[in-house]
Amino acid sequence: MAIDPRPSTLPKWYHEVCVLAVVALSNILNQAGAVQTLPSMNILTDAFDNVTSADRSWFMAAFPLTSGALILISGKFGDLYGLKKVMLCGTAWGALWTLLAGLSGYTNSVVFFCICRAMHGVGVAFVFPNAVGTMGALYTNGQRKANAFSFIGAMAPAGATLGVVFSALTAQFGHWQWAYYANCIVFVILGIMIWFFIPDIPRHAAPEVTMDWLGSAVGVAGLVLFNFASNQAPEAGWGSPYIIVLYIIGILLIVLFFFVELRAKYPLVPKEIMHIQTLLVLLPVGAGWGSFSIYMFYFWSLVMNLKGYTPLAGASTYVTFLVFGMLAAATCSFLIRRVRQAFILLAANFAFFIGITMLATSPVHQTYFSMLFAQMIIISFGMDLSFPASSLILSDALPKKHQGMASSLVSTMINYSMSISLGYAATADVKVFASTGDSLKAYRAAMYVGIGFSGVGVLLAFVLLVLSYIRTDRHKGVAVSADSTDQGDNMTEEKDADAFEQTSQHVSRDHTV
Repeated sequence: MAIDPRPSTLPKWYHEVCVLAVVALSNILNQAGAVQTLPSMNILTDAFDNVTSADRSWFMAAFPLTSGALILISGKFGDLYGLKKVMLCGTAWGALWTLLAGLSGYTNSVVFFCICRAMHGVGVAFVFPNAVGTMGALYTNGQRKANAFSFIGAMAPAGATLGVVFSALTAQFGHWQWAYYANCIVFVILGIMIWFFIPDIPRHAAPEVTMDWLGSAVGVAGLVLFNFASNQAPEAGWGSPYIIVLYIIGILLIVLFFFVELRAKYPLVPKEIMHIQTLLVLLPVGAGWGSFSIYMFYFWSLVMNLKGYTPLAGASTYVTFLVFGMLAAATCSFLIRRVRQAFILLAANFAFFIGITMLATSPVHQTYFSMLFAQMIIISFGMDLSFPASSLILSDALPKKHQGMASSLVSTMINYSMSISLGYAATADVKVFASTGDSLKAYRAAMYVGIGFSGVGVLLAFVLLVLSYIRTDRHKGVAVSADSTDQGDNMTEEKDADAFEQTSQHVSRDHTV
């Protein structure tokens, strides 16, 4: 297939290379930031005072908490105030807080470190979605645009691998702070590249559109409070008065958010999106990725604390994710035009379910290639099938003017569920360890929570698949499935091509390994 010309705003080949490098680097920062505490969790436990098992879950949970809660807002900021400006602010913020995360080692305060991790997530939330939005604004529909977005999507497993490898290197040689200093340096480099290489993009929104400040404040506050209570409850106790109060306030604010959005003139989440079909797509995505987050945290706990892996040995296992994650992404690109997207989402949730189940039943003294290797292959397909399939289902179901919102909703659900699920898993971990004193039993109790999440995801995805068959003949234009019309119809062929193009855009946005 012939490649269409470069965008007129990128006249030279090196202009295009620089733009692609900016977006690729922002995705690498996103993925690396999500997982970089995993290889160093034992070193971090020793570096700070009075770190509990519940505190350890915050090492990972703090980052997706804020990045998940702020993705929708950051995209709206970019549309209203300029993509380039928002990205520059995000890089400055990220550089500041990753620097402070490294310096937190001198304070001995685990609370301050976790706050820095959360603020790090804010920086990434304002950089990566707007970097992807810049690409969407610069490129016209065509093969070149599809190739560009596919390349950016392939940076997800690469970023996660780089994140754990560099974190393991610095931790194993006694300088864990340099993982965050390096992050700071990369944020600065990224900011310089954005300043010089990213062109100014005209405002996307109509002149009369304004920011929904009330909805934004209420929604973010509700999500943060509910998530904080979930992750803090294992340490404070679910019966603790302040946990109960935070839960109640968080739930009330989330309910109030939907009330405000229904009455806002320019809502953060358009009214057309708030219906049952959207919920049926987002819930299995959240359940699957919540299970995956538990898998990753307790995979590292198992291999380092019980199997005796060094940080570098654990990081080397991510080569499996790197190779098979890219293979899974290529497989999804092939399948997504040929089978129902709801079926792909069901397969992704099965992969999450099988992976966490295999981890929960893995013997401690078994070699890596006996069972861990196979489960990492399987669960890598869960990651790279789930995001594009769910994004395309929403894309087909929503009006064209809300196509960008499909990916943002999925990304928000992925990041937020990855954070909140760790709180429930840590509760099982803490309770079982307190009663038995057996780390393996405690870890497996947490993994059973992950099995529960993924099992619910499988059931919900199956319901979605059944509904896709029921709705096919009744709602051709807005069916849950993208392949509901006759293959011989020329209009359907054009729709499939547009859907595949849309997926190429979505697959690059914020899906966290």
